[in-house]
Amino acid sequence: MNRLFYCTCLTLFAALLVTDMSESVLALEPVRPTVVHVEEMCGGCVKKVNLRFEDDEKIGRFECDVDEKTVTFYPVKGQSFTAHYIWVEMDEIGKTPLKLVGPEGTFKSKPGK
Repeated sequence: MNRLFYCTCLTLFAALLVTDMSESVLALEPVRPTVVHVEEMCGGCVKKVNLRFEDDEKIGRFECDVDEKTVTFYPVKGQSFTAHYIWVEMDEIGKTPLKLVGPEGTFKSKPGK
């Protein structure tokens, strides 16, 4: 009877360990950013991007790279945004993307909804 008890306990422990590890692995899954390439990027452009996206509830953070002429967007944990959403918002501030690369793919024209 002791052997059966120990085997059962060991099986339950292994199941809990695997469950706990899989949740930890999911929590560590890297966030895939969306990178927007634009024709021009200057200090004024960075200011426009900041004004538009600083309070956006879908955007966790973003980085403007003047030299590379890119804006990289990261979603809020547990949230997401579409390529279409980012494209339209960038277009509205006068920074129409030349290319957008993100989890949905690579786009050189406005993606569908």
